[in-house]
Amino acid sequence: MSERFFDVSAYAYAHRGLWRGRTPENSIAAFEAARAAGVGVELDVRLTADGVPVVFHDAGLERMCGHRELLARVASDELAGHQLPDGSPIPTLAQVLAIMGDLPVLIELKVDGAGGEIADRVASAIEGLAGLYGVMSFDEPTVARLCRLVTDRPVGLLAIADNQVEETIISKAVTARGLGCDYVAPHHSVLAIMQAAAGGLPMVTWTVRTPEELELARKHGAAPIFEGFSPSLACGLAMPPGTPI
Repeated sequence: MSERFFDVSAYAYAHRGLWRGRTPENSIAAFEAARAAGVGVELDVRLTADGVPVVFHDAGLERMCGHRELLARVASDELAGHQLPDGSPIPTLAQVLAIMGDLPVLIELKVDGAGGEIADRVASAIEGLAGLYGVMSFDEPTVARLCRLVTDRPVGLLAIADNQVEETIISKAVTARGLGCDYVAPHHSVLAIMQAAAGGLPMVTWTVRTPEELELARKHGAAPIFEGFSPSLACGLAMPPGTPI
């Protein structure tokens, strides 16, 4: 087995980096904070108009950058004109991976409509790098392609609660196993159902924001993708409101 393959359930991951207050989500500062704290991260990847993988959650730029434009319509050389709330640029995936070094990174591929080339671009971006990277998506065709392209790192399928319909969650687990996934990433509200149906696949769960949700993740052996906690999760205590990271 490749040294790049790792058990995703053995770590904790800061949701979109360690962000809070003046530090925006999915920003260079958020990932530098995670690196300084020695904690892994989860991040979101989309493609620019010219196919460069960048770290950004929303399809549109309005919430984070104040511009009514789709990220997919912006070329990479135009990103400097679309700054995050702290004045920093939208980071590329390559920049963030360089920041994180040997700490684990879960890379979520965001797909709106047809998946297109994002799986190919992300697979190419991480090929040959030495870091611990897991890739995942809600989009099943994208995950299927990742399973074919990325053979030396863990590939996962995300599963939303979907009104907690048990049959849907079980179906997701069956799909993950059928695709050849190495892990599943269910919402914390359906951990018990997913654990029973996943056939022993490792789990990561999102987004853990309370001590009760953290305890639930631990109960089911799922790694937390967390937000609003101290990076040291061993204590299992949420930070008091207003506590800076």
